[in-house]
Amino acid sequence: MELMKNKKLQISENCVSEKLDDELIILDLESGLYHSLNETGYFIWKEIDDKTPSYESLKKSISHKYKGENIFEDFDLFLKELKEKKLIFLK
Repeated sequence: MELMKNKKLQISENCVSEKLDDELIILDLESGLYHSLNETGYFIWKEIDDKTPSYESLKKSISHKYKGENIFEDFDLFLKELKEKKLIFLK
């Protein structure tokens, strides 16, 4: 995640999302694949979509909202997965 630290996170223009009950459904228009996010994933997605935050700023928001032993490891893995699936990118 070292490469992300000075960059802003942004949602891909190829993604549309819709909140359904307690999850977020994302459609990647380029691949045609659907992705489902739980409440925590939705919070992260919404923060990126609303604020285009830096990695550090988003990490700080997560630390204020959630507590847990592995929260930052899980956060890094989640961002890495979103990036690999081209749902978010760095600018």
